[in-house]
Amino acid sequence: MFVFLLPYVCACLWGHAGAEKDALRADGGKEGDAGYRIQADMEWGVWELSLEEYIAYKLEAVIPKAYEPEALKAQAILLRTEVVRAGQGREGRLFRVSGDGLEKWYGADREEQDALSVYAEAAQETEGLYLAYHGEPAQTPYFRISNGLTRDAGAVWETDSFPYLKSVSCTQDKAARDYRSETAVSKMKFLRAVQDCVGTDHDAEKLWEGVRFDRDDAGYVTEVRFYEDDEEVGEMDGEAFRYLFGLSSASFEIRRTDTQIIFDVTGVGHGFGMSQYSANCKAINGETFDQILQDFFRGTELAKIE
Repeated sequence: MFVFLLPYVCACLWGHAGAEKDALRADGGKEGDAGYRIQADMEWGVWELSLEEYIAYKLEAVIPKAYEPEALKAQAILLRTEVVRAGQGREGRLFRVSGDGLEKWYGADREEQDALSVYAEAAQETEGLYLAYHGEPAQTPYFRISNGLTRDAGAVWETDSFPYLKSVSCTQDKAARDYRSETAVSKMKFLRAVQDCVGTDHDAEKLWEGVRFDRDDAGYVTEVRFYEDDEEVGEMDGEAFRYLFGLSSASFEIRRTDTQIIFDVTGVGHGFGMSQYSANCKAINGETFDQILQDFFRGTELAKIE
């Protein structure tokens, strides 16, 4: 389960909270580099910028500008931790990233740069800080809105490698505007997707009725199982199922009509790590960025890039 789920979590979550991914890959930098540098692949070539510039631009892409400064600082540290973690065991501090989403900031005038000021401040005020566990950079997923709980990574991924990613109550997320969503899928589309998974030599009506869901303790679907005459004929990972039908999260219930399945979905995102909406609520209530991070990544500590 861990091997299968991890690509989704790493991809979505490194960020995604709306735009849930932007994979980093480490290249060897020049010996003696004073700090991390980022090389962004643009349509016209490569744009090299400082780590803190990149953090500011990335913040703009993944978290609302209206969020509290302490929530933005917490997010900045999670983004910086991704870079540090990606560089483990490599020489040099030069990293290549996709330039998607950065185009508007290259050559931006002063007025456009001023619009970035709250993000730049969050990066500057946490400069060099990242999240560590037992001296190593932590796994720091994040997402937009939980279903009321974050997920226990150890239970879902069946590993003890991330003991700091425990389930956390986020009841305030239920007040978010996008907490609930509804997605309708036609019977034909649903059956076509199921038959792509289990094969076409099964009775379509029985497959229509014979879908069952395994859930984790937070209520997110971990496995979707397909049955014909009470015999399991196929399965699909919950996150893969979510993406297949464009659901906001894997926390959902279904309603059937004669012609479609209706998914009643709660939350936005994969549910692991920090809920951005909940982090903002905590900031509004007076928590600082380090307190927020402790709430979601228990037992970790702040470290400084040397």
